[in-house]
Amino acid sequence: MTDEFIHENDPEFDAFIEETLKGIGERAQEKGICVECLSDRLIVELVSGVARSGVPVSAILAMVGEGMDTAEADAASEKDARARRMH
Repeated sequence: MTDEFIHENDPEFDAFIEETLKGIGERAQEKGICVECLSDRLIVELVSGVARSGVPVSAILAMVGEGMDTAEADAASEKDARARRMH
């Protein structure tokens, strides 16, 4: 395995991430933690970790922008794409 920053277009990586996140979501729901709160916390923890590792702010903002673009593309293909953030 190579040590690359991005595993773009790597189906094994994508499958691993999808499977892992699904498992985390299921375990959270079993403990009574809603997926919305879990995802908010994961975002904070991930951004904090990336920032502490020395990744430049511009790169972090680019990742956030990519996530927003992906969300917008997904929302365009779904009827009820807006997840509720507060409860």
